[in-house]
Amino acid sequence: MLENYNGNGNGNGHTVLNGVSHQQQEPEKGFDLRRLFDKVLSNWYWFLLCIIAGIALSWLYLRYATPDYKINAKILIQDDQKGGGDSPEKAVLDQLEIFSSKSNVDNEMEILKSRSLMEKTVKDLQLNVSYWLEGRLKTAEQFNKLPFIVQWTDLKDSLPDAEYLIRPLSESKVHISAEGVIDKDLSWNEPVKLPEGTMKVVRQHQNNLIPENYIVRVVSLDKAVGLYRSKLQVSIPNKQVSTIDLTLTSTIPEKGELILQELIDAYMQLSVDAKNRIADSTITFVDKRLALVSRELTDVEKGIQNFKQDNQLADLSEQAKLLIASTGDFSRQLTEQQVKLSVVESLEKYINDEANNKRIVPSSLVLEDPNFVSIIGKYNSLELERERLLMSSTPSNPVVKNIDEQLVSLRGDLKSNLLSFKTGIQTSISQLQQRSGAIDRKIQQVPAKERVFLDYSRQQAVKQELYLFLLKKREESAISKSSNLAGVRIIDPAKSDALPYMPKRALIYLVGMILGVIFPSVGLYLRDVLSRRVVNKMDITGNTPVPILAEVGHTDDKKMVIISKDTVNPVAEQFRALRTNLQFVLKSEKEKVILLTSSMSGEGKTFVATNLAAVLSLSGKKVLLMEMDLRKPKVSEKLGLNNQTGFSTYSIGRTSLDELIKPSGINDNCWIVTSGPIPPNPAELLLTDKTKDLFSVLRARFDYIVIDAPPVGLVTDAQLLGYFADTTLFLVRQGYTFKQQLQISKDLYTSRKMPKMNIIVNDVTAGKGYGYGYGYGYGYGYNTPARKGFSERIKVMLGR
Repeated sequence: MLENYNGNGNGNGHTVLNGVSHQQQEPEKGFDLRRLFDKVLSNWYWFLLCIIAGIALSWLYLRYATPDYKINAKILIQDDQKGGGDSPEKAVLDQLEIFSSKSNVDNEMEILKSRSLMEKTVKDLQLNVSYWLEGRLKTAEQFNKLPFIVQWTDLKDSLPDAEYLIRPLSESKVHISAEGVIDKDLSWNEPVKLPEGTMKVVRQHQNNLIPENYIVRVVSLDKAVGLYRSKLQVSIPNKQVSTIDLTLTSTIPEKGELILQELIDAYMQLSVDAKNRIADSTITFVDKRLALVSRELTDVEKGIQNFKQDNQLADLSEQAKLLIASTGDFSRQLTEQQVKLSVVESLEKYINDEANNKRIVPSSLVLEDPNFVSIIGKYNSLELERERLLMSSTPSNPVVKNIDEQLVSLRGDLKSNLLSFKTGIQTSISQLQQRSGAIDRKIQQVPAKERVFLDYSRQQAVKQELYLFLLKKREESAISKSSNLAGVRIIDPAKSDALPYMPKRALIYLVGMILGVIFPSVGLYLRDVLSRRVVNKMDITGNTPVPILAEVGHTDDKKMVIISKDTVNPVAEQFRALRTNLQFVLKSEKEKVILLTSSMSGEGKTFVATNLAAVLSLSGKKVLLMEMDLRKPKVSEKLGLNNQTGFSTYSIGRTSLDELIKPSGINDNCWIVTSGPIPPNPAELLLTDKTKDLFSVLRARFDYIVIDAPPVGLVTDAQLLGYFADTTLFLVRQGYTFKQQLQISKDLYTSRKMPKMNIIVNDVTAGKGYGYGYGYGYGYGYNTPARKGFSERIKVMLGR
């Protein structure tokens, strides 16, 4: 029964059936740009709608999103370490960052980021209290042009967050409410006690009164400080400059500028306060010494006054001129040494006092000892550095401990140098006194009164010179304090950017458009991936190697036969194209039997078989349509023919051959063999010798025989009929046939169970992304003169 197949493989991806070579179509691989473009064009309205929706959503987001502005400022730090005066070797080490410590700019940057500085700013501006205006869609923060402000007294720092709804009622009343706390009308400026403290709503008469709902939010001080510290960025542009850039993020530019400027002002005031502490320490010490020296000088002057009054002396200068002339140099030197000794003793007492361990050593009283001056300068610098570190660190910090150890060492050096310096002064005084004693012995004959007077005069000179020295230093310290300025200069004051940096309008619109493209693309992709049915060409070529012979489009015509001599429509033209393509499959005049089957019922076998028979008969050929679906016949029913007799009755001998072949009613060249009554054993009827003899006779009488067979995926009837066929047309219906059912055609094709198998794609709908490129209309409209002329040329070419 297989002599009609004549099938063999040639090893080159071809299958030879009945002498005709069909190349097996491999599944298309790679990215198909044209298919993607066609799919987008076929669903352009979804892309357009989604892009419009994405732009609309972007506009809504930008309309109600809260913008963020960046407020920038730049300050210059007086950093001696960034200046000149260093040796080339030290400059090289600094560049290599070997044994280098943090520069002054780095320290100042840490101070600007410190919590204590931000806490002072939050307290001064009361930033833990914010004002919000209720809107229809969102609540926006307010800063300027408020009709009122809330003043708090005894505001607590550690209470949980709270919100108060305030609504101005009139120029005399305001309503305040909070769930479970308060709900009452108050007069303006009327104090009310709340858990957070005492609140008073103060009317701002310069701004119009708007009866809207305002929300006053109160957060803890720690939370507010943490919030604004997170919004602050402090950075150094590069290591070669001593400038610091400050950036603060704020939703309200005016508020951000005020906060950043207040932070800079607080930092500058902190720098001035550090310098003033040194001046205050010096002035306090000098004031104490001035009071003591003033009392001592007053006592000496009173002693001289009493001495002169008691001894009735007026002018002793002439009397002591000779002695003073001889002892003048010694007295001057002795006086200078005694002044030095007094200063050293005062400093020694100040340093030895444990209460002054953490204070600045007065530097303006330092004597002319370069080594001692250098030690005091280092000691004061370390003391100031320790105070700065304690602003952002704890005493247990290793750097602070290191400074403490250095201070202890320098304090020991100060004491040692003071003791050595004091010993030297005492030795000088002792020597001067010895030499002065020699002169005194020479003037023993001077009256005792004169000698006493000289002693008084000497004491007066010492005390007076010391008093003038201290008075001068006090004035210098006072002038220095009054001229103290912060070691900072503002280069750029706090200023907000003109446009918000977030959200970026262009980027949001771009994202909206991209999402408008992505969403339909993902939807189409998921539809293709998750679809179980055949939708496009890739679904067929990717699941079966059977070649595709033709496609038949969708039609809304309810008639069974849509092909006639003068019919010109897309589907009719596709059947004519199918007729043409069959000429390349049925190359011999002996090849005339066409079998139509599919994987399941409902894929359009009856429709395609009937119209194929019609279009073949229109070419002048004698065509027979055989209704061989013995289990579920439809052709006779659709054509309105009597099916009381047919193949089933012929097979059992109740119907003759002439009675079996009936006119189809389609046209004069088209005949039909109906199925007849449904038999109990369809498969056995097809295996009889009478069926074989029938096909032999029909081949001789007709040019084409079109067999409407049952689905090959359900019963074996189609495979039995394949023995008599010259070619098999496997029907696949777009959007109906399951992809898994294409495996049936693959198995039949690869195992050569059906002759010259080809696929007919049925019910192809334009716009569903099938992707063959035929389309409907062929680029011009039907029923036009040009189209009619083309139809006539086709008819002549096909021999109709």
